Amino acid sequence: MAHLGTVSDCSAFVYSAVIIKPMIARINGVIAEKTPNGVIIDLSGIGYDIVVPRNYLMSLSAGDKAVFYIAENIKEDEYTLFGFPDQSSRTLYYKLTSVNGVGPKAAIAILSTYKSDEVQNAILKDDIGIFSSVAGIGKKTAQRIILELKGKLVDASADTENESDQAFQALISLGYSARDAKLALKGVDEKLSTQERIKLGLKGAGK
Repeated sequence: MAHLGTVSDCSAFVYSAVIIKPMIARINGVIAEKTPNGVIIDLSGIGYDIVVPRNYLMSLSAGDKAVFYIAENIKEDEYTLFGFPDQSSRTLYYKLTSVNGVGPKAAIAILSTYKSDEVQNAILKDDIGIFSSVAGIGKKTAQRIILELKGKLVDASADTENESDQAFQALISLGYSARDAKLALKGVDEKLSTQERIKLGLKGAGK
C-alpha cells in the first residue's frame, strides 16, 4: 500500500467542509521490479505497486527510470494505483470509467488490448467490435462507450498545455473533462495557491 506523504504531487484539498482525499498525480522513479500486472517503483525507499496497461508494461524493464501519470482507485477494502505513460492515456481511462458499466478493471483491459489512439479512433468510427472483443465487455457496454464518449474525446494537446497546472489536473482527477476544467479555472488568478484555485474552480463549475 502506498504511503502518500512522500510524493511531491500529493495535496489535500478542502471545499465547503468536504475533504477530498490526498491525490497522487504523478510518480517518477526507478522500476525495482515488474509484477504480472505492473511494476513496483522505488521512490525514496518506498515501493509503490502500480498497475500498468499491458501494452505499456511490455516496454518496461527493471532498472528503468520511468514516469507514471497516476489514477487512484480508492475503495473501502482496496487502494489501487493505475499508471499511464502520458496524460492523454490517463484522461482516456477517466473517460472510459465515466461510462456506466465500465469499471477500472474493464478500462485497463481495454487500454491493455489497444493503444489509446486505436481506442479513440474506434469511438469516432463507431467500431463496436474493438470493445466487444475485450474480455468482460459485452455488446451493450461497447455500444454505450461509443454513445457516451463520441464527441467528448479530449485533444491530447490540451493535456500537454496544462501538464504543469496542478489545479487543472486535480479537476481532471475529479472527473471533469479538459474543456470543463479549463472553463472552471478561467479567470482564476494563477498566482493563488493550488488549493485556492481548486476551491474557486469548483465554485465556478457549480454555477
